[in-house]
Amino acid sequence: MTDLMTIPILRSPDLSKTSDFYSALGFVPERIGEYLIVRRPGIELHYCPPDFTDGRPTESSCYIRGGGIDGLHAEWTVAGVAGLTHIYHRPWGMYEFYISDPHGCLLKFGRSDQEGDPPDAYEPRHPGDPT
Repeated sequence: MTDLMTIPILRSPDLSKTSDFYSALGFVPERIGEYLIVRRPGIELHYCPPDFTDGRPTESSCYIRGGGIDGLHAEWTVAGVAGLTHIYHRPWGMYEFYISDPHGCLLKFGRSDQEGDPPDAYEPRHPGDPT
């Protein structure tokens, strides 16, 4: 997947109830710890609990996915974009980096570790990942 696509990340105070609701609508849920992804053809929604514990002041976020994220990260690194994180290899098989907009919306960029070689520079784990 080299094209980029956006995926909303919504809040749920009860991921199990959210999963059950979408299952009844024909979505296929995938639970990864305190994170839920529900999918049907052409639709993918992500859910997480309402509050973060890692200090981010963000209440909304959007996931931008695709093989083109490596180029975006390189471009923004050269431009010296403030707040740009490293690229991290996450336990769920994605390379990801993050930046918040001026109003606290967290933009998450990711691609599967099956979509080509690892990025030129990445961190093997995010500081918030379990050890």
